[in-house]
Amino acid sequence: MAVSRVRWREFPGSSDRAGHPAFRELIGDLVRPYGVPLRPDANGGHSYGEMLAGTIRDLVPPACPPDVLILGFAMPDVWPERATATFLSDACPGRPLAFAVCDQGCAAGFTALRLARDYAAGGGCRRVLVALAEQTRLDYDPPAPARVPARHAAFALLCEARPARAPAPVAGGPGQDGGPLLASVRVLPGVAAGQVPALLRRELADLALTEPGEEERLLVLGEGLAPLADGDRPGWRSVPQPPGQPLTGVWRELAAWSAGPGRGSLVIADYEPALRYLCLAAFAGT
Repeated sequence: MAVSRVRWREFPGSSDRAGHPAFRELIGDLVRPYGVPLRPDANGGHSYGEMLAGTIRDLVPPACPPDVLILGFAMPDVWPERATATFLSDACPGRPLAFAVCDQGCAAGFTALRLARDYAAGGGCRRVLVALAEQTRLDYDPPAPARVPARHAAFALLCEARPARAPAPVAGGPGQDGGPLLASVRVLPGVAAGQVPALLRRELADLALTEPGEEERLLVLGEGLAPLADGDRPGWRSVPQPPGQPLTGVWRELAAWSAGPGRGSLVIADYEPALRYLCLAAFAGT
């Protein structure tokens, strides 16, 4: 599967919907059965529909619509009564089949990408759009520790099904510059925190994207993984992500890397402690 186009955007301020007077009443009704208190000072926020609709319009050429749209998020939306995936299907060229991946923390992006790969590999989809979003507003105290974003941000990735090293599509379509290829995506369950360093080293060795020293091999360590991934990783240049964007931060690095010259290999890795998922996505430059 080839990466055709990538966007990462930050959204200052708040959306109009975040100030709707019925919002806190709705959230209160949702959390009351669980004994979770509302926060008195919650305000602001962005709705995922508005964040991603414009991003998708900028990303997807009308002549090259996706067949499937996969939305991933971890933080609740400020418009919870709307089916955001369906809304985004309407906003996207071709009105693709759309659904959401949630309740997976930072693993949501990797799960969405794995599903995109499987849809493309099945032969029925020419293009798949993965869209991720996170916003800062949380109106209740979470019952377990949770990483809350520092800024509103959205990420979108348009993929196309074509074999590795295939010729780029015709001029004007996505992938016209011979974009990077998704070499592997893995979501490993049941990984205790103490097992992470050794398992990460083993997974990196198994990828064998390039021989050490041939090209730059970049390893992006997500916010959940950076504190655990100590030790040397020969042949890799590590880029730990600072706190603040637990879902989209690592994918911002993919957007920057795919736009740069002389791409080598890139691995994005993260760890979701609540679910004990170790996640990796490997990309090879073309």
